[in-house]
Amino acid sequence: MTAELRPRSDWEAVDLGIALSRRDFWRLLGCWWLGMLPVLALSLVFLRDLPVLLLLVCWWWMPVSSRLVLFVLSRRLFGELPKWKAVLREWPRACVRRFFFRMIWARFSPWRPLTMAVEDLEGLRRKDYATRVRLLLRRGDATVVVLALWRAVLTLWLAVAVFATALMFLPATEAQSWGLAMEEWGGNTWAGLPKALLWTGVSSVMLSMSLVDVFGTGAGFGIYVNHRTWIEGWDVELAFRRLGNRLRGAAGAVLTLLLVGVMIPRVGAEEAPKEVITEIKAQPDFEVFKYTWKEKNPSSSSWNWNGPGEWFAYLIQGIGWMLLGLLIAFVVWMVWRHRHVLQARGIGVSKPAPAAARVVMGMDVAPESLPKDIPTAAMELWRVGRRQEAMSLLYRGTISRLIENGGVEIAESDTESDCLRRVEIEAAAHAGYFGGLTEAWMMLAYGRRAPQDERMQELCSSWPFSVERRPA
Repeated sequence: MTAELRPRSDWEAVDLGIALSRRDFWRLLGCWWLGMLPVLALSLVFLRDLPVLLLLVCWWWMPVSSRLVLFVLSRRLFGELPKWKAVLREWPRACVRRFFFRMIWARFSPWRPLTMAVEDLEGLRRKDYATRVRLLLRRGDATVVVLALWRAVLTLWLAVAVFATALMFLPATEAQSWGLAMEEWGGNTWAGLPKALLWTGVSSVMLSMSLVDVFGTGAGFGIYVNHRTWIEGWDVELAFRRLGNRLRGAAGAVLTLLLVGVMIPRVGAEEAPKEVITEIKAQPDFEVFKYTWKEKNPSSSSWNWNGPGEWFAYLIQGIGWMLLGLLIAFVVWMVWRHRHVLQARGIGVSKPAPAAARVVMGMDVAPESLPKDIPTAAMELWRVGRRQEAMSLLYRGTISRLIENGGVEIAESDTESDCLRRVEIEAAAHAGYFGGLTEAWMMLAYGRRAPQDERMQELCSSWPFSVERRPA
């Protein structure tokens, strides 16, 4: 094994797959382009004047390249680095293996990095394949779907980045003509764009597809290995194999001791087996009991036969109750199966009210940590020259009152701008004062510029949370 096998979280498994791809990146990239080479060569011959269609054909053929990447990754994990001759022998099988299913029916499947490993590495088909895929996806398919979205977004972003980088190296006249052509392009046809521009865009997308698919295939392989580790205990199996290798030398001696122990006759077994059996069977537990009963005469039964009409009515009623029970069972099963959707939308789940923040931006805003008369205490600190402490006390005291009295939901991770935005939304009556205080606090805390004494006096005297200023 060239990697440590242990139960991992899903995203840690993605990191493992990316690390495996990074270790043999150039070989994997070469395998990817080797898989794309035949269709790319044919497209350049027959679709030379249609670069956009050529790009679509190469995108459709991409699973073949992914399979060659997976072939190298799977062997490399178990200590074997396939030579190019082995990769070339694998290429025809990668092209034709389950062609109609993989290239037509399941081409848009977001689970392709995981299901492709089941096809290629385990060789399962039809019902066995479906059962195996369901078992692996039961471990969690959300990561695989998010990985598919990540691949699409990253492919587009990287293609735009490569195309923009190519534009930077164009001569000024060529760049100007390309810019005019893109501005005048209406989006209805590609014929109006210069061929060089189209081929540059297609090349950028192809390069982006190759890079993203190499690492995306590795990430899917990492998820596959992690799922099998969780389900089948690969790490435990390998640990037992290592233990078995260490104990192989002592196996002969242990086996000899066991054989000797079995062959030693037991002491005290003088009684014959027949006598022991007879004694045990004589115990009350083995006594045979017989019961006799008589069947009643059908004519004396309390059941009354009222003709076939009543039987038919009972039959219809039974079928109705059975269908109703099946419907109820189906509804209960659907609710249970999709309970995560109901929880995500808050149906039937009462969310507890978030606890008030006790620390904001590292400052203690708990009411018990503040003096009773905050403006007076802040002004006293200001007069003795402790201006940072004075402004900090006034600012955190204001935040504490906004949380306790104003009901503003300020979080511990909020910055000054976040706090000001929450106050403007939820407590418009004090938004003006808090905005001026925040500005003065940030100038002193980050700019080292203290406000004038008159400004500090004004902030303390107009503090809106004093007892005498509370509305009746």
